[in-house]
Amino acid sequence: MTSRRGEAVPILILAIAILLVIYTYFLPLSEKCKLIPSLPDCKAEEKTLVFETVPGILEKQETAARYWIPDVQLFRRETVDVSSALENAEASKSWLFSKPAEAEIEAQRYGREAKLFIFINDAEGKLNVYLDNELIGVVEGEGVQQLVLDPKRLRETNMLKVVPTAPIWPFMSNKYTIGKVILKENYILTNNRISAPFAIKENSKDIRDIRLSFETRCFTDENVGVFIGNDKVFDEKVCQGVSTDVTDKLLKNNLTGNITFSSDGNYDIHDIMFDIRMKERTWPTYYFNIGESDKPLLLKMQFNETGMKKLTAYVNGEAISVETSKKEWQTAINKYIKEGTNSLLLIPEETVIVGKLEVE
Repeated sequence: MTSRRGEAVPILILAIAILLVIYTYFLPLSEKCKLIPSLPDCKAEEKTLVFETVPGILEKQETAARYWIPDVQLFRRETVDVSSALENAEASKSWLFSKPAEAEIEAQRYGREAKLFIFINDAEGKLNVYLDNELIGVVEGEGVQQLVLDPKRLRETNMLKVVPTAPIWPFMSNKYTIGKVILKENYILTNNRISAPFAIKENSKDIRDIRLSFETRCFTDENVGVFIGNDKVFDEKVCQGVSTDVTDKLLKNNLTGNITFSSDGNYDIHDIMFDIRMKERTWPTYYFNIGESDKPLLLKMQFNETGMKKLTAYVNGEAISVETSKKEWQTAINKYIKEGTNSLLLIPEETVIVGKLEVE
C-alpha cells in the first residue's frame, strides 16, 4: 500500500509541472516576463524601437503670407480739379467775434504745381486764407481770386480756413460770401501702363487662396485696368479700396510675373498687396506597440544641427513640449503610454530636421 502511495507522488508532481508549463505557454508575453524575466522574448521586448521612417525636415506651419507691391501713380491728365469745398459758405469777423468758414480739401502728393481758386460773391474788407492753420495768403474783393501753393507742403487731406480781417470800427463786421473753392493741380504725365514684378515663394500645393487688394484715389472719371500677366483682373472706375480673388490667375502664371495697372485718367494707387492663405498641413503619425512594463520608456530624438529647436510631440494625443539647442533630446513617456498600439505626432514651431526617432 505504502509502495503505491510513493509511486503516486511523482506522477502528481509531473502532472502539476505539465499544467504549469501549459499555463505559462498561453500567458501573455508581459505576464511571462514577470514570471521568467530571462526568457529570450523578454529581452527582445526591451530592445530600442527605432522608427524606420524618420521625420526628416519638419517645416513650420505657415498660415498666411503677404507680398507688397510698390505704389503706382498714373497721370494722363496734366491739369485736374482735385477737390472742391466751401460751397455757398459765409465768413465774418468783428472786434468781438470771429466766424471763419472751414472745410477739408484733398490733394495729390505728386502734383507739379498747385493753385487755389476762390470764387467770392460778396466781399467786405480782406480775406485771410489758412491751410492747416498756416496763413498762405490774403485776397481782397469779389470775383475769382487765385493763390499759388507749394505742392510739396500739401498732404492728402488738408484743413482750409478763410476768415475776414477785423473792421476799422468796433461796432461793424466784415463779411465774405464764398461761392466755392477749387484746388487745381498740374502733373508730370506718366505712361498709361505701369508694371511691377512679383515672385511668390510659397509652394502652390500649400496655397489655399490669394487675394489682391489696394487703395486708390481717383481724380478723373476714367477706368483703371489691372492685369496679372496678360490676364485682366478688372477694368472699372475705382475710388476706394479693392479686394479680389486672383488665385487662379497667379497659379496660371506659376506665382511669378508682372502686375500691371493702366488708365487714361489720373490715379494714385497705394497699399498694393497679395494676401495668401495657406492650407492646413497634415503631419505624419507614427505608431508603435508596447507591452506592459515597469521600466522607464524614453522618447528620443536626434537632430541634424545645433541651434534652438522647438516642436511639440503628441503621444496618444498628450502634448510634450520639445525645446532644445542640443543635437539630442529625450524624455520619459510612461505616463502617456498604454499597453498595445500607441501613436506619436510631431508638429514643429520652427522648421527642424529630425534625423532619428526612437522609443527605448
